[in-house]
Amino acid sequence: MVKKIIDMFKGRRLRAPLINLEHKDMFRLAMEHSAIGMALISPDGTWLKVNKAICDIVGYSEKELLKIDFQSITHPDDLRADLTFLEQILAGDIQTYNMEKRYFHKSGRLIWANLTVSLVRNRAQQPLYFISQIQDITLQKKASVDLLQDKQEMEEFAYRLTHDLRSPLSSMGCLMKMISQQISNGDIPSALKTVQTSYDGLTKLSDLVSSVLDVSKVKLQEENTQPIDVSVIVCETLAALSNMENFERLDIETRFEYIGTINTQPYKFTQIIDNFISNAIKYQDTSKTNSFLRVLTYKLNQEFILEVHDNGLGIDEVYRKKLFQMFERFHPAASVGTGLGLYMVKKSADLLGAKLVYAVPENGKGSIFRVTLPLDNIPPLTLPDSEIKTSQQFVQ
Repeated sequence: MVKKIIDMFKGRRLRAPLINLEHKDMFRLAMEHSAIGMALISPDGTWLKVNKAICDIVGYSEKELLKIDFQSITHPDDLRADLTFLEQILAGDIQTYNMEKRYFHKSGRLIWANLTVSLVRNRAQQPLYFISQIQDITLQKKASVDLLQDKQEMEEFAYRLTHDLRSPLSSMGCLMKMISQQISNGDIPSALKTVQTSYDGLTKLSDLVSSVLDVSKVKLQEENTQPIDVSVIVCETLAALSNMENFERLDIETRFEYIGTINTQPYKFTQIIDNFISNAIKYQDTSKTNSFLRVLTYKLNQEFILEVHDNGLGIDEVYRKKLFQMFERFHPAASVGTGLGLYMVKKSADLLGAKLVYAVPENGKGSIFRVTLPLDNIPPLTLPDSEIKTSQQFVQ
């Protein structure tokens, strides 16, 4: 019996080096093939070993990472908390820690990561290295922030909408009573004027409801990306808006230097064009005899660009920071507009991955709105970039 036990322990001693080698090999393979970032980090913060996943997360090669420490790519606002946790692990106060932190990608952009750290010690309990596991949560953080912003936006939207609906509805009730009294008194001319006022109020209310429905459709409607000819949409939009007041005053010119189609979501992109053009029509400077509207399309640096120029009322500099916010009106003297048009344009552009810019013409009169959309890899036919003339006074 004793002999069997001795033989068993002998067998264990013989297998121990093999098992140790197997464990090391298993750890190496697990680290190399891990779907999340893994690294061995020395107590002073330098990287000792990193896997491909962590290199992909921060954008550095393995060779580049091994030349620096983790502190150099950690956001300064997160570094103190990280170092405090490390001190607690080294002191033996905690065994491991988990935190969300930001890293600087090699390109300069910020990466949100979920970091878990533990410490490996030798038999004498001296610290050897930290094992760090890093998971990229940038998209989750963005989704969380977007969700919070949407919630706050919808709360404000509901509040402002309630206010904007209550006022005309209350006014409508008063006007109905006034019409009734005027008819009872036989004052038909005054009653007819009040009816016209009521009609104008109902038209504004209808415009507001339509705008709210359009905003909801932009936000909620799922749309497939498909090729569209922007020149066709512009011409169709101009035709559809030709019955707007003072449309006939405008000198309208289209210059389609971009020839071909773009891949985008038709409804959302059409909303952008419709709002840009309708605003140019609505906010003309009627004191001028040479009011104009220009629509340009062209390609620049693998991007499709559409611009709408006018010499109308423009937008005062004090209002430009609020340009794309909901229920903002920039021409108090003008009775038109719901304050939702440019807000809807911004939402559409965000969903399309497009950039919006408001521009001030070189003479300081009127407005230029620009929307820029990345093009696919196959470039369409275009006129030479040297033939394109645009304002240089663009402000983001």
